[in-house]
Amino acid sequence: MPHTRRPRKTDSKLQQQKRLQVTDADGWTHVTTNKNVRRALRPNQSANGESSTPSLIPAEAPSQLTLDDLQTQFNGYRERWEGSETWRVMADTLRRRFEGTSSIADPDARATPLENIVCIGLGSPSGFLRGGWVDRRSVSLYQLAALVCVTESIKKYCPSITAYAQDPVFNQLDRSLLNLLGISVLDHPEGFAKVSDRSFLYCPGAERTHLEQLLSSNPPLLFGGPLEGIESEIVGRYLGTRESVRIPTFGSNEHAFWNMRLYLL
Repeated sequence: MPHTRRPRKTDSKLQQQKRLQVTDADGWTHVTTNKNVRRALRPNQSANGESSTPSLIPAEAPSQLTLDDLQTQFNGYRERWEGSETWRVMADTLRRRFEGTSSIADPDARATPLENIVCIGLGSPSGFLRGGWVDRRSVSLYQLAALVCVTESIKKYCPSITAYAQDPVFNQLDRSLLNLLGISVLDHPEGFAKVSDRSFLYCPGAERTHLEQLLSSNPPLLFGGPLEGIESEIVGRYLGTRESVRIPTFGSNEHAFWNMRLYLL
């Protein structure tokens, strides 16, 4: 006889407080309740009724989460990332670019070593965003795993390269984890000032409003995008001097690197 389960009566108040996860078109996972789903997906509104960007404050980490716990979580995400076809393609593209066997990279650009890797818009690996409504930790942890792997790969060719990360949502746990991984955390707008024509710009989560400022510094390598759909003279000029490689879909979390490309000079 098959096992059956009778529905149990639940207290109506507890039922209303049940939390759901809703992923929107941009890959944001909203942790919300049944009746609040639509409200959670709406942008903030100013006093005159116009939509405004939510203020960015440090993310809320679970109260019981420790740095050791977070590092253990990161190690698991890194292991899955390193075993993916997505990373294999990305690592091979970087290797060919720096070893001079790539047909898409400029030989003169390769002669100038990179000084730094600047990460903009990583998000919080440990905490909830937008007042606790958004859980994007998985995306941030995978993007952080990719950043660490990229840094280690490039260090084979540019031993003195340094890595920086800037995001106003970083909390103290995030900062501690990044420092542990050899990534220096910068406050806004110090990260923007670090981007130059000797930078690898790692910006999988950068706001489009920031891209023009970042690309005006002409970083030879960039990971993020896609940039092709952005109507901007600066972005268009940047694309006109770069080749790009689209990385394969990352099966473990397709939102983490959706349609992203590696742009190379």
